Amino acid sequence: MSSDVDVQKPLLLLRPGRSGIVKVLIENQYAGKLLALGVLPDAVVKMVRKAPFGNVFYIKLDNHQLAIRAAEAESIIIEEII
Repeated sequence: MSSDVDVQKPLLLLRPGRSGIVKVLIENQYAGKLLALGVLPDAVVKMVRKAPFGNVFYIKLDNHQLAIRAAEAESIIIEEII
């Protein structure tokens, strides 16, 4: 597999400690909230940790830490930084 292939995936699939660049927000009921929180295209986001049972994700975005639900994390499409 080539390392220059851009693989996009939902934020909720990012492992703790890894980072990615926000590429797209899926337009659903969470898009407005995520935009207001600063989740914008080309922003760097880091998965800090996943809560037990996997329903809440703690992320770091531009020196702010946020807690978001799995449904919100699923609507953020990222490109992982390797």
